[in-house]
Amino acid sequence: MGTVDSEAGHPFENPLFRYGIGLSGAIVIIAVAILYLDGVARYVALAIAVLDGAVTPKILEYAAAQDAQT
Repeated sequence: MGTVDSEAGHPFENPLFRYGIGLSGAIVIIAVAILYLDGVARYVALAIAVLDGAVTPKILEYAAAQDAQT
């Protein structure tokens, strides 16, 4: 196990990391929706996946900005 280098910065500052987290969550929700849900529940889950993929990176960007200010 390595240690976190204090000069490397916060991992949330990297856009690939932020969008990777958002998209990975969205992919899991999409898989569950397609494999296990039907009807309206499937469409609601797919809408949640779209929101997760779009909103999570912005929240993580905000968190990184707040952490940089402290």
